[in-house]
Amino acid sequence: MNIYLLRHGQTESNSKRVYYGKLDVELNDEGKTQCEAAGKRLKNISFNKVYTSGMKRAIQTAEIALYGKKVELIKDERINEMNLGDFEGKNYEENESQYPEEWKKWTEDWKGYAPPKGESYIEFYNRVKNFIEDIIKLEHENILIVTHGGVIKSIYAYILGENPDLFWKFGTKNGDLTLIKYEYGNFYIDSIVHCE
Repeated sequence: MNIYLLRHGQTESNSKRVYYGKLDVELNDEGKTQCEAAGKRLKNISFNKVYTSGMKRAIQTAEIALYGKKVELIKDERINEMNLGDFEGKNYEENESQYPEEWKKWTEDWKGYAPPKGESYIEFYNRVKNFIEDIIKLEHENILIVTHGGVIKSIYAYILGENPDLFWKFGTKNGDLTLIKYEYGNFYIDSIVHCE
């Protein structure tokens, strides 16, 4: 099985470097260009299934990258970005000054503590894990998953020994396309390319 992971294109929130997960923002012009570049890399692949998060930026990315392909987009909220609650829409300094106690707890226990009105990393990781475990039960050749940076890093952590601590060992840029192969019960990362 070939599992393609495509991180959504750039948004204004990315360029402003603010925390956002549940905020439902659209792609900017640079993001649309990244999606078109991804589409060129995907044009000769026939997908059995295409999954997106429920967020506009992921759906737009899939629609642009798959332009001309007749394929249904299956929206699955398990691959929505992590919900950062009251921390969303603010940068590091704003959160540290506006929520000093909560920010301290979050930085000291990034896996277990949930930001106000948000979710903890472990809650987030477990929903992503549940999604991937359902995917590998499918007997398909090519699956495309259009999602978010936190989701992709969590998938990496899962396939490399189910170790959430590995989350911080990876970067992922807007427009990155990863190919993961699942063969004989094993995962491996075949390639990661940046589309721009």
